Amino acid sequence: MPPVGEKINRRSLLDVLLAIGVVGWLASVLFPVLRYLKPLGVQTQNGPIKLKGEELSKLEKDHSVIVRAGAARIVVFEDSTQQLRALSAKCTHEGCTVQYVPGESVIWCACHNGRFDLDGRVLAGPPPRTLEKYSCTRESDGSVVVQLGRGPEAA
Repeated sequence: MPPVGEKINRRSLLDVLLAIGVVGWLASVLFPVLRYLKPLGVQTQNGPIKLKGEELSKLEKDHSVIVRAGAARIVVFEDSTQQLRALSAKCTHEGCTVQYVPGESVIWCACHNGRFDLDGRVLAGPPPRTLEKYSCTRESDGSVVVQLGRGPEAA
């Protein structure tokens, strides 16, 4: 930049614009890279989850629904005896999302044909561990609440 009081010539103006362009380009390249490298914060939810209207209607219609709790996925389903249950929807083999199959009364992972019973225990396939179990209740007003963390029935 020229000292104060001197006129800006065409060459200096182009130098300033070029410098601004280079800095802008560097910022547009570095920002996404730095954002990618920054570790994610812990995405957990500690309190209970209350199913919303559309989730409740899906539960009534399909007898199961998958809900999110922070970064976790939970499958909430109603078994053949109309008992509500909730299990982790993340397969313990490779993390695929499992689903409830009401006709067979199993939890099924489509990735490698893993099968779990309704308490989350492995029946068949490659999963090495049981699914985490959550406490699930229907309130007097008809709403469904899932308690996160290891509930008394999960022990």
